[in-house]
Amino acid sequence: MTTPRSATPPSLAQSLHFWARNASNESALLRTSLHVGLFDALPVEDEGEPVTVQGLAEKVGAPVRGVRSLVELLVCLGLVHMDDARGLALARPVATFLRDMAFRERLQEAARWWGPIGQLEQAVKTGEAINHEGQRWDVLGHYGRLFLETTPAPSPEAEDFFDRFARSAARTWLLVAVGRLGLLEQLSTGPKDEAVLRAASGASERGLRRVLEVLAHLGITRSEGPTSTFTDEARQVLDGKALPYLLRSFSVSAQYWEALDRLEETVRHERYILDLKDPEVSRRFYADNSNQITAVFASHFQLSRRAAATLAQVRPLAGASVLDIGTGSGVWGVAFARTEPTAHVTYFDQEVVLAQAKRNVEQLEALSQARFWPGNLFTQDFGEAAYDFIILPQVLNVLRPESLPDMFRRVARALKPDGILVIAEYVLNERRDGPLDHLYFGLRRFLTNEGDLLSHSEYGQLLADVGLTSSVCLPLPTQELLLATRPGVKLPTQLAPPARTTA
Repeated sequence: MTTPRSATPPSLAQSLHFWARNASNESALLRTSLHVGLFDALPVEDEGEPVTVQGLAEKVGAPVRGVRSLVELLVCLGLVHMDDARGLALARPVATFLRDMAFRERLQEAARWWGPIGQLEQAVKTGEAINHEGQRWDVLGHYGRLFLETTPAPSPEAEDFFDRFARSAARTWLLVAVGRLGLLEQLSTGPKDEAVLRAASGASERGLRRVLEVLAHLGITRSEGPTSTFTDEARQVLDGKALPYLLRSFSVSAQYWEALDRLEETVRHERYILDLKDPEVSRRFYADNSNQITAVFASHFQLSRRAAATLAQVRPLAGASVLDIGTGSGVWGVAFARTEPTAHVTYFDQEVVLAQAKRNVEQLEALSQARFWPGNLFTQDFGEAAYDFIILPQVLNVLRPESLPDMFRRVARALKPDGILVIAEYVLNERRDGPLDHLYFGLRRFLTNEGDLLSHSEYGQLLADVGLTSSVCLPLPTQELLLATRPGVKLPTQLAPPARTTA
């Protein structure tokens, strides 16, 4: 059966986190699954023989990898059932409401609005319908119908499905738009009259009123006459640095909007709208991504310090030579440098990314221990038996599956005989049906022509093929720490306690 959202409503903080990170992924997943024909191609639970991912891909005429990126999420959400033999079947309640033609037409109508919703900011400014693909679309009216009017659904499960299908992405783009217009920053300083908000944002009277109505519906604002302000809960959640962080998170999600809109093309034809294998697209994207990661450097620093302390339990870091491959903000390498002042860290990444990493390393007074090495992750020879520790901090998910054996070969060659490979990554469970956040992250990697997320055993086999036959997987908050080495080298079996110091 389906897995509806918890009977206990999420807090506003939880909702904002979801809307910033995964809400648009959720809508794109369901929209694409409907359009590709997955729901129709699956047998109904207990009514037909379950099918494999391979069989499902053949039925809908799409490559296995794209179908898998969708169906694993559908299993995690409880919309598709997977048996112990990995056979797939559509959950019975889903089959029931998808057979309701009126409900199905409602889904199809909602699906048409993805592109127009992306022009919400313009609609708020003009207060009028916008042009999109030769038609006029009243986006403000659509938001009113979605959030402020009630349309009966065939069942609670159907209403939950429609909410995920249509409203999840609409919530994300509403907050993208009001963030770009500066409305949230205006409201963060105290109650504001509508005239003041219009003057500051350039919003029309109709546009401002509509977004304030929907923000109030979401529990973010409340109005008294012409004056609007944050609700008490919103003010607590968005206090201090939380609002700038939230706005940056929505900005990152906005980069994926068109690719998610056209996810069906990617699943069916492997046509990548945001292709991060294109060098120029990758350079721009990861330069911005480095800045985004730097914005949450302190919280990531706690994770990486804990990883360094964990390794120090079984292997002295004094004088260690460390290679941080795909360093991003530099947070993982600098954690080793700060844990042990005699460690030497080489930070490897694109030139444009290293510029930001160097600033972070300098700020934490670890520049004297640092070397910065620009290069190409996909082709670089990292040397032979040169490093005590090699770190891959969320790097493997950018590599296509066929590239992983070569990557591990180059890394294993660069490790000293008793060296340890440190992988910070989203690692799936052995059924590959969770955790949910990991699978949504994996969907974004797929649609940008990057890599797959794997389970511990899948990584373990690839590592064993290059001689790193010993591995452990330890849970960190938000991700996993996978450590690998050659036979006879001791690995930690549990994490060190969280560090007390901050960046």
